[in-house]
Amino acid sequence: MRTRGSAVVAADGGLPGLLGLLVVADVVIPGINLTGFYGLVPLIASATGSTVVTVAVGLAAVAAAVASGTWDHRFGTGQHVAACVLVTVQAAVAVYVAVTRQHRERELGRVRVVAEVAQRALLPVVPATVNGVAFAARYLSAAAETLVGGDLYEVVTASGGTRIIIGDVKGKGLPAVRLTTVVLGAFREGAANHPELEGIAGACARAVSREAGAEDFVTALLVDIHSDGTLRLISAGHPPPILLSGESAYPLAIIDPSPPLGIAEDFTATISSWAPGDRLLLFTDGLIEARDSRRAFFSLNDHLAELTAVTLDTALDALVAHLHRHVGGKLHDDLALLIAERLPAPDRATAAVGGTPVTATGSAFSVSRTDSLTEG
Repeated sequence: MRTRGSAVVAADGGLPGLLGLLVVADVVIPGINLTGFYGLVPLIASATGSTVVTVAVGLAAVAAAVASGTWDHRFGTGQHVAACVLVTVQAAVAVYVAVTRQHRERELGRVRVVAEVAQRALLPVVPATVNGVAFAARYLSAAAETLVGGDLYEVVTASGGTRIIIGDVKGKGLPAVRLTTVVLGAFREGAANHPELEGIAGACARAVSREAGAEDFVTALLVDIHSDGTLRLISAGHPPPILLSGESAYPLAIIDPSPPLGIAEDFTATISSWAPGDRLLLFTDGLIEARDSRRAFFSLNDHLAELTAVTLDTALDALVAHLHRHVGGKLHDDLALLIAERLPAPDRATAAVGGTPVTATGSAFSVSRTDSLTEG
């Protein structure tokens, strides 16, 4: 963006004009000497432009400073030489700043590539369709300079069905990323070795207890999807999922919610069900706790109807766009979104990426903030 964006190109193109403006003012305004200010132009160039641009502008500023002695009749005097030296030093400093900045930008680019690879390792792409269920997911980091945060999700296939986890690690930065790896590793291993969801949740909780600090914990929602439409759910201090069914949407009631992982180690699953065509929205609290400039919460209720009449990917993209508009483009918390759709039987073998659209109207959608959406 700094070297190729249209705003930067416009700024670079205006630098000669700025230098020319200073020169003209120096010539036509009597009684003042602006030669020492010519060096400000390459300094401005160093903040946004490339090294080549900065060098070119710096040389032009030095040349203009030398030439200024002809119109102020001070050529060769001590004052003129001092002004030329000042502009030369400013141009040299500007080139150094530009070189250093571009070097650091390249380093930051490499770091971002590594961070993206790390996130892909932590949060691999969810399967488009598996065991008769279509999936889509989105992950947004609150920190613009990093792609890895403390939220997590995963979809694992097992002999008994499909298992899902979505969670939120307390805190930010590297400690949160470390706990994320711990939880995901325990979930993947538990999903392969434990036949019951309670056993998987217990394995995750014990892993967090071993690795977390005294005040650390992880909220999580675990879901076991069976081929007959049965859902088993465990909430460890996490918001319940939203079931989008026909023209209605409501949080699935968790009968016996538990404290977060790292605090509790015993869990009881809630049994529910969904029908073909139903969708299940799982999210972290970065969605429902997002605030605008007036400190008003994001209203998930207003956008639930849009999650059914389009493909899964389009639904999540629209939800993320609404969220960005609400917060003014700046998230203050990490966010993970995962949506699943139970496909009708004829579509399960040949489902397209993103799932089959389900038609619905928005008038009947209603989810109250009092429906435990902010628990955890």
